[in-house]
Amino acid sequence: MSTTNLAATELTEDSGGASTCGRAPLQEERWYAQGLASAAVELKALSEEVAKLMKHNEKLVGELEVQKNSATQRRNTIANRNGRRDGHVKRHEQSVLASVMKREMALSCEKELSYEAALVEKDKREADLQRKVEESKQREAYLENELANMWVLVAKLKKSQGVEKD
Repeated sequence: MSTTNLAATELTEDSGGASTCGRAPLQEERWYAQGLASAAVELKALSEEVAKLMKHNEKLVGELEVQKNSATQRRNTIANRNGRRDGHVKRHEQSVLASVMKREMALSCEKELSYEAALVEKDKREADLQRKVEESKQREAYLENELANMWVLVAKLKKSQGVEKD
């Protein structure tokens, strides 16, 4: 179980003893905790997607290098064999191939940047939700303390009423 799920579970379990007047804020705090857990799952999925895109990007770079190397070798071989005209055609094909690969690389980089921006946004959201969970825990502790104080007052009142009746 992840830390965020533990925090949400603890918050849910701890809120069982709170008074009825504190249930609405506790429900809201529970929603915040659930949102935090959801954000953590989304963050993990996005980080996996970024890693996948980075691997794909590396593969494309490798393919581009191989194409450049093989294209240079073919151009030299063909130019020597068939003369100048075939070399010109091959250079044009290589140019088209290079431009296509550059476009794919640019699209891949754009996707990677957008995923990184999404990760940053999720990090901010997670930090905000973490802060809200901490505030909720503090509020819950405060309410529990107030409830305990009320029970002490009730006990004192009962005791004083019991003494007055005797």
